[in-house]
Amino acid sequence: MEAYDLSHKLAFAGRLSPVPFVTGPEFTNSVPVVPVLAMLRIFVEPQNWSEENVKIIAREVARTLGASEQFDIGITHTSKVYGPNIPASNATARLTKLDPRAPVLQLLISDGDGDRVFEARYPRLQFEPATESYWRTGYDTAAVKLPSQP
Repeated sequence: MEAYDLSHKLAFAGRLSPVPFVTGPEFTNSVPVVPVLAMLRIFVEPQNWSEENVKIIAREVARTLGASEQFDIGITHTSKVYGPNIPASNATARLTKLDPRAPVLQLLISDGDGDRVFEARYPRLQFEPATESYWRTGYDTAAVKLPSQP
């Protein structure tokens, strides 16, 4: 699905979600001054930011998009006016489903409590702590070594 169409679909879903969120075509870029992080950004009111609420939003997004979709969505909160050129807060989440044929999606939550990775499967979409994740294998601090290290 094109990011523009995706943003319209999720903007509607955000108004009906138990934890409201906003997005729109103007949020299809990534966080400024950072390489592409997501195809779309979702904003949540700061008072609604919690691990449980982020899981609810991720579940709503996954249900809205369906099991055969491929997506990479950033979630953050801001107390400012929403805008495509406003950086995300230090509390962010990222929901990805990289393989449209696989029923698995992952949720990475980064905030003051550290990074936590969760995994869910269609159709249940119950997020559980992930034992394996591409973030940990590809971007873990131990994954990058100096040439002089064994």
